[in-house]
Amino acid sequence: MAVAKEVRSGRERLGLLRVGGDVLVLHAARRPDEIRDLTQLLPPPTEVSHKEIAGALALWAP
Repeated sequence: MAVAKEVRSGRERLGLLRVGGDVLVLHAARRPDEIRDLTQLLPPPTEVSHKEIAGALALWAP
């Protein structure tokens, strides 16, 4: 395992580089300013009718 500097899209990041079988694996280290609040990623609430639910269940059934 080694500490590596990754440069992508003009930004530098630290990461851990390790051998995983016959490939190299880079684990990118995240900084606190790069982590977004999960509530920002939630879709807005919507209402679904019974007809839409029945149609979705009909598509799902084997």
